[in-house]
Amino acid sequence: MAEDFSSPVDIESDEQGLSGLGLLGVAMGIALFVLALLNTHALAAWADGLAPSPRSAPIVAAAHGLADTTAARGLDGPRAALHAEWDQVKAARWANQQDPDQR
Repeated sequence: MAEDFSSPVDIESDEQGLSGLGLLGVAMGIALFVLALLNTHALAAWADGLAPSPRSAPIVAAAHGLADTTAARGLDGPRAALHAEWDQVKAARWANQQDPDQR
């Protein structure tokens, strides 16, 4: 079936014999794994939005456990640093501007 696939870009097989589609699948799998590992905070936030139920409780626990594990190993460092910088930008005020909470 892969031989019937017509692509505008020719991707040659590697030494192990993976086809171009096989190489694409491997690359997509690696990207999915890395993004899932580095976005565990987003996964935990998504899990928090689930309706409370016996089915969602293990999902929430697993998502928060994974987020805590990645944070403990420092994998969320770049995101945390960017988030801290963004909070500073949001808190910045002009010299004569009031804090929005004090109106």
